Amino acid sequence: MSASRSNPALQRNALYRLAACGAVVLGLFLLLGAQGHFAAIWPLVTSDSIGLSRRLLLILPGVMLAGTAVLNLLLCKPLWQERRYALNVTLAGNLLTTSYLFYLMIRGVPNHPIGIFLALEMSFVLLLLVTRNGLVWPVSAEPPVEMDI
Repeated sequence: MSASRSNPALQRNALYRLAACGAVVLGLFLLLGAQGHFAAIWPLVTSDSIGLSRRLLLILPGVMLAGTAVLNLLLCKPLWQERRYALNVTLAGNLLTTSYLFYLMIRGVPNHPIGIFLALEMSFVLLLLVTRNGLVWPVSAEPPVEMDI
């Protein structure tokens, strides 16, 4: 793309808007996942049969999901506006959650949909990574303009 174009709408990177929409969708799925996790563990957390450290470990996956969901939902508007800081913060938060979900997948937690959430997170992280590294979509079909100096 030529930086000297007069129409700034043609220079917009639609990947930022795709990332913003993805942040909303993933945020909603993560909120549902966190709600499901809290509903499943709540009887154990409120019982007196386990210690405080075990309770905190039971709550951790739900907190990770809910925290990332809130982060994604809060930063979807700045992502839409192509703010670089929003891209970096969203990427960092989702990388942390992806790493944690990957750890849980390797550890093997039976009867939990970790793979679905990991696939969604990985897809979103890849989108954020290619956007951060300069991929532009749609790509201009025009040849670059050469300037005589």
